[in-house]
Amino acid sequence: MARPIKETPILYGEDARRFEARMKEKRRISPEEREEMNKIYEVFMDMLRRGEELKRQRNAAQIKS
Repeated sequence: MARPIKETPILYGEDARRFEARMKEKRRISPEEREEMNKIYEVFMDMLRRGEELKRQRNAAQIKS
């Protein structure tokens, strides 16, 4: 059985201001970083598609048996 999720702490004062400021900052990503992220995404999506196809094949084989 899973443990209950703890309540999220509330930030006050300087911690809250610093957190809010960091959330508003836009992080710049270089074209090289973006390209690497896209490559990783494509590899992941290919693995997902292959896994789904193998799952369909297994299910089809079980139905025929």
